[in-house]
Amino acid sequence: MPQDMQYSNDVVSIREWLVKEPHLPQDIDDFMLQKFLHSCYGSLERTKKCIERFCSTRSMMPEVYTSRDPTADKMKTAFSITSVSSYKADDNEVLIHQLDDPGLEKFSFYDILKAFAIQADFWLKVHDFLPEGHIIVLDIKDYSLRIIPKVNVMFFRDFLMFLLEGMPVRVKQVHVINCPSYYDKLYALVKPALPSEICNIITFHSNLDSFHKAIDKKYLPEEYGGDAQSMKQQQQEWIQAIVDQRKMFLSDNLWKADLKKKTKNNTVQTSMSGSFRTLSID
Repeated sequence: MPQDMQYSNDVVSIREWLVKEPHLPQDIDDFMLQKFLHSCYGSLERTKKCIERFCSTRSMMPEVYTSRDPTADKMKTAFSITSVSSYKADDNEVLIHQLDDPGLEKFSFYDILKAFAIQADFWLKVHDFLPEGHIIVLDIKDYSLRIIPKVNVMFFRDFLMFLLEGMPVRVKQVHVINCPSYYDKLYALVKPALPSEICNIITFHSNLDSFHKAIDKKYLPEEYGGDAQSMKQQQQEWIQAIVDQRKMFLSDNLWKADLKKKTKNNTVQTSMSGSFRTLSID
């Protein structure tokens, strides 16, 4: 069955539910709804919880989801030191994030998260692929101990949980690459907030040889000795496309819940702690 037809009936059901929830936005298109359904393995109730979490948390994080002009100087700087890229790996999708700021001279915590969120929104809106699972790759080559005082650790923990609970992803594997000798100290800052299901699928790699044993090089960008498109080139293409759709990102209300309109009889919880959506981990 074509992917765009896979959840067509369920999309109608979710759309009807959205209309009855006055606090939730109506600007989520059908393919995005398919992504949410797919990430929740077709469960309507889990999909509702995921969408509720997605929209409500965006309203509760103005540090990340307001003032998002992609042409602003702060955003240009953040885009210049980060890369977000996506690669098909058979039925799975590899999502890579890299910080490229060795001296952390340009690093601004909230601007980096904002740049990431903009690119994640772009991915949600235009990337037409429903993978069996997502393989997350975090390149921490420039994560020195000097980054700690520059980071709001509690906010970062909340943001990570939002990504895990509110974004339409099926996390199958997490690979942390280019790990420094002290990576355990950095990991200790976020581990307490992570579900055990995620901790159990994180693999740390100090070199590319180890990484290549986990993911075939043909699915990786040339920056990691692979055969796929350059991560930097893909990043440039994404940023240009984001600038072309600047109007979308200028809206501070994009896909946000209006929490003032949330009814008391709303039964969908915004937190899914204890009910993490990684239902099938390889």
